[in-house]
Amino acid sequence: MTLPVPGALRALAPRLAPSSADELLLRLDVPDPDWQALGEWALRDAALCCALLAARPLETHEAVEPGTALATRLAVAGRAILRVWLFEATQLDPACTGYPPELLHRALLCAECAHHLALECRYPRPREAYLAAMWLVLGRALSAESKFSANDCAAALAQRCGLPPPLCDALHLAQAEPDTVCAAHPLARIVWSADRLSNDPASAVAPPLATVSGLPADVLLALRTDVDFIVAQHGAASAPAPSDAIATLPGRLRNVAVDGLLGSAFSTLDEARSAARLDFACRLLFGIDAPLLLMTDADGRLTARLPIAPQLQDWVAELALDRDDDTSAIARALRSQEPASVHFGEASEVRWPRDWQIARWLNSTDITALPVVFDAGAAVAVFALPPEALPQAPHAHTLRSLLERVCTHLHGLDAQRQADCNRIDALRAAYLQQARTLVHETNNPLTVIRSYIGLLAQRRAQDEALCGELDLIGHEIDRIGTLLGRLTNLPEPDTAEAPCCDVGRLLDDIRALCESALFARYGIGFDVRKAGTLPPVAMPASALRQVLLNLLRNASEALSPSRRCALSASGPVLVDGRRCVEIRVIDNGPGLPPERLANLFAQGASSKGGPHQGMGLAIVRDMLSSWQASMVCRSLAGSGTSFQLFVPIDTGHRVQPSPQ
Repeated sequence: MTLPVPGALRALAPRLAPSSADELLLRLDVPDPDWQALGEWALRDAALCCALLAARPLETHEAVEPGTALATRLAVAGRAILRVWLFEATQLDPACTGYPPELLHRALLCAECAHHLALECRYPRPREAYLAAMWLVLGRALSAESKFSANDCAAALAQRCGLPPPLCDALHLAQAEPDTVCAAHPLARIVWSADRLSNDPASAVAPPLATVSGLPADVLLALRTDVDFIVAQHGAASAPAPSDAIATLPGRLRNVAVDGLLGSAFSTLDEARSAARLDFACRLLFGIDAPLLLMTDADGRLTARLPIAPQLQDWVAELALDRDDDTSAIARALRSQEPASVHFGEASEVRWPRDWQIARWLNSTDITALPVVFDAGAAVAVFALPPEALPQAPHAHTLRSLLERVCTHLHGLDAQRQADCNRIDALRAAYLQQARTLVHETNNPLTVIRSYIGLLAQRRAQDEALCGELDLIGHEIDRIGTLLGRLTNLPEPDTAEAPCCDVGRLLDDIRALCESALFARYGIGFDVRKAGTLPPVAMPASALRQVLLNLLRNASEALSPSRRCALSASGPVLVDGRRCVEIRVIDNGPGLPPERLANLFAQGASSKGGPHQGMGLAIVRDMLSSWQASMVCRSLAGSGTSFQLFVPIDTGHRVQPSPQ
């Protein structure tokens, strides 16, 4: 099936074998794919490897470990984008006419030969040799569909994928005379030798191969035997039977399928990761660069989101582009909900001054403004392309759906940030009001005490020692008043607390804090057990500490002397498709009354009496759910109570707390 690659190479698009597509889908069918293992697997498939690197070329240091580079690209794309990519490929090529299995086998064989030759020759970057040989075979296959020669096609494709210059040179020299190759870079000699050794094992005993490779014939023969075994273990892709052809869906059903696949494409990402995913998705799916995404603020100004250049966001803000601007085709597209395009020739800046500047910042003489309508509002995507260069039907719907999903996600992030700010403001206001009340009520008795001290000093004025002590007491009372006054002066918050924490370290802190204060002094045993290594969880340390302290305090109050309480952590475990750390608080106390267990999280009078408000478990439940964690309680009369907490593992994708 033909997979899209950037426009300059669209005619040279590699075709993924059906077996590879099936394997990729199977490996993606888990909640948390092993991206590193998936990257190493992708490295063995020339078509898949080429498509991923064409979408995001290698950086300078990445050619040394291409498996890791592929894993990075797969993780940036994510499961949803990769599934849409494969779906689009089947709709583009329903007959699943991938590259012949012999070609993919040949590419892998040549690549392994180059890799092992590099190891034998002690070439410092053997994975570069692997990629070069794979690109050589792939380039020859693609040259049959283009006007380029085999070597030039392979070198051009390698250069476009970010492969280093010595590798591209080695591809140019793959058909050169032995004397020429021997005088070139060592990588050229390795690729030249791998090409011949993989094509004909008998060439191992031919003098030219020994001369160019620098290895004796017996070593070359043994190397080829080892490579044959390695490639056989991988297995060759099988050709699909005619019945394997996939039916092309009608347009409406195809659009519904795409919308469903893209539904969760950005759901767990922050803004920076959303920008990276959108950029990679546009290149992988359509062969175009990501657009400049403009969304309206409360005042109708267009602001740049997910900027494709570091300073572009500031420049657009300074441009003060308004949705009602009559001199902007971009604003017109947003208002009319119809695409608009402008080609900038001579003096075009007079009519469209702001659009002209944006086009210059995007390094283009053409822009196309594509309106994006989503549930919560509207935006406009500005492409540095003429309209005919954008995806056409049926892929135009995929592009619109992708943009709608990212805009909806960005709006959700904005709403979450605003909700967080509102919640913080409300908490600050409530705290200030409570602090003012406390200061007012406390100042009344302090004033009385201060008056009595003054009166006592007047009556005993002859007692200098007493007056000195009374004066000291008066100063301390004044200091108390000053300290109380500070309660009403909230400082600005410092840097935000990390949204993840080390569970093992937190349990150590809790042991030091609680072992004596809550348990040992009352004759209650307390144990802390934890796995040797625990992954960090996506919940701040302060929030998780408050949850555990609440549960441990409840246990301490319920247990009599000689009873025990245990705090443990283990994992990861899979809960509702998410990897979590399991934390348990277990005691062997009297257990919860049935009526309390039936209404565990109700807020009301506590059965403990005294100062207890009966709100502890409700607060615990709310705090856990705000960080997408959960809790299960089990209790048996006379045998004790256990609380199981399942806290999601931190994956690097920031979890935003849910509003309460």
